[in-house]
Amino acid sequence: MEESIMKRNTTVSNPFTTSVAGGSDFCNRTQELAELERLVQDGQSIVLSSPRRYGKTSLALHLQERLREQKFLTVYVDFFSVLSEQDFVTKLAKAVVAGIGRGASPDNFGSRLANLFRSFIVTFEARPEGIVVSTALAPGASPAAGLDDVMEGLFNYVEKNHRKACCVFDEFQEIATLPESKRIEGTLRSHIQMHKSISFIYVGSRRQLLMDMFGKNRPFYGSCGFMTLSSISSDDFVPYIVQKFSESGKTCSPDIALLIYDHVAGYPSYVQRLAAFAWGMTETVCTKDIVEASWNALLDDTTALFEATWTGLSPIERRALTSIAVEPTSQPSAYEYLQRYHVPASSMQKAIEALKMLDLVEYDKEWHLVDPVMAAWIKDTRSTTI
Repeated sequence: MEESIMKRNTTVSNPFTTSVAGGSDFCNRTQELAELERLVQDGQSIVLSSPRRYGKTSLALHLQERLREQKFLTVYVDFFSVLSEQDFVTKLAKAVVAGIGRGASPDNFGSRLANLFRSFIVTFEARPEGIVVSTALAPGASPAAGLDDVMEGLFNYVEKNHRKACCVFDEFQEIATLPESKRIEGTLRSHIQMHKSISFIYVGSRRQLLMDMFGKNRPFYGSCGFMTLSSISSDDFVPYIVQKFSESGKTCSPDIALLIYDHVAGYPSYVQRLAAFAWGMTETVCTKDIVEASWNALLDDTTALFEATWTGLSPIERRALTSIAVEPTSQPSAYEYLQRYHVPASSMQKAIEALKMLDLVEYDKEWHLVDPVMAAWIKDTRSTTI
């Protein structure tokens, strides 16, 4: 569906991003960006959390762009799909190599990496699109030894070259799902606490899992500060929508832009996606009817993802999620509420804890769904089955 939107106008590209936002697609976050930059410059590390698709990755990458202008070494690694301790260590090694080699020519790329690691075989190939790097543990090297080697190599490089560095560990909470997670956390902390020249930004979407990693009796406890992204205000997003339409030769009034924003409760990625649908359906002037049609298109487009999430829940978790989607509440264990949604009293709290761990529900004066579009989807398609 999104691909068809992008192709509908053959002369002007859709100005709204449905992926990581960079450059002019980056909306606001000036205060958070400035604060992160200040903290990193001071050598501090930060846990950066928010719901999924709130703009954490965009913010972290934008920060690293600014830091590179100040001669920082930057390393970015996404652990979302990490499968094992070896996979974790290999991904980290590859990211460190990519960061150190950034900007190098094929002729001097190898010299930058000389004697960097002992436990890895690093190969690279110059291609038209750039230098492609591969890393693999050397025969006989264990993942645990490899992690020590990567961290020592990174810190030695920074100290030898008198540089500061910023490492972004995206979806960092995923290592907590590995059997070796406590060992990985302990090894990382043992290296990080000995060096102040590198700041680490731990980014995560499964917030409860991430917060647990930095709680008491865990290696990272007390090691860094915390920053939680809130939604971008309508005061910032509405002018952004209006401007994007205008720059591409179309018109969207502030009232219609606010309607787009309100339809998705200001959820940043959904604002972009709904605006993208509306832009694609607009010939000259965006209207309320176009926003409504775009909303239906967005619901259709997210159905497969929501169905996959739904299928992975137990029957009781589905009932609890549906009840909170239909009727957010501060008292989910109240007798009348349980009776209304046919959830056993003994099961509701356990189900809510499971849904909270999956970052599907959260509490702010009352329990509600994190994802406003998922809440609408459940009310439209699932609430009749409860």
